[in-house]
Amino acid sequence: MVIDDNIDIANIVKISLEIDGFNVDVFNDPFLALKHFKRNLKKFAVIISDIRMPGMNGPELVAKIKDLEPEVKVIFMTAFDMTDIKPEIEKYNYEVAGIFQKPLSMRSLRNIVKEILYNVNVNEKI
Repeated sequence: MVIDDNIDIANIVKISLEIDGFNVDVFNDPFLALKHFKRNLKKFAVIISDIRMPGMNGPELVAKIKDLEPEVKVIFMTAFDMTDIKPEIEKYNYEVAGIFQKPLSMRSLRNIVKEILYNVNVNEKI
């Protein structure tokens, strides 16, 4: 699942992941994403979320998702400076698999998703 209030960014991430054969649902509204997640608890292994979004930020959304499914893995993306966003993430007590600065490196993002899902080194070929 990819959540970003900028639908263009979300769709670019979706297309990039689909190239590697991943099934991806995209949302630009964190409330709709949470509602969909609740209906499909076991469908998602990885959540890729923007950190700052209107209404509900990414760390808050992920905390609600992890309450429902603690095993889901989390990747954040942000256009903001990392030192500015770390406190937003650290106030929640869950592990984050990666944080990517926008503009994203699609190759790096795909590699970390492969590492999470297939338990392979990102330098290995699948």
